[in-house]
Amino acid sequence: MLKILTRSLLGFALSLPILSPAMAAEDDGKLVESVPPEIAEIVTGGGWSEGKQGGFYRAFVLMTGEEEKFGAKIYLQWLTVSEANPDPAILKTVPVTELNNRNLENAAIDIEGEQTKENEMAFIVSSYDFEKKKDILLLVTATQPGKYTVKETKAPGAPAAGGGAPGGQQ
Repeated sequence: MLKILTRSLLGFALSLPILSPAMAAEDDGKLVESVPPEIAEIVTGGGWSEGKQGGFYRAFVLMTGEEEKFGAKIYLQWLTVSEANPDPAILKTVPVTELNNRNLENAAIDIEGEQTKENEMAFIVSSYDFEKKKDILLLVTATQPGKYTVKETKAPGAPAAGGGAPGGQQ
């Protein structure tokens, strides 16, 4: 009986796929290919903590819409990590409404290290208005999950005078 059980377990073990580096690379490739083409850019950075939770931030640029409504949309995401599970999990995702309502034709994101403090991620959203032939630069600062501010800036690292308008959803 023990021999039969041992042979069965050995046969089962040998039938399982062996994860090789090539297979892992193939899985990574599939993961990358699963990213929708509408996602033009993703940046990750900073760190946040609130109570017993903590994690990091992500910002997305999406290029979506039909004809006249086609353009850039910005979203923020708070990811959480724990000691029990090192794989990040999405805690909250919010649109940056103040930017999305501007119907930007294009956008790029740069993390602004000089503006970032503990428990936040500051980044510059840059866009170009082809009709007005001018740059659009906005400083977005993500703080606690679902909360952020937006303010105009003249150049990266040099926010405009005045406070930022609070944004985000609860």
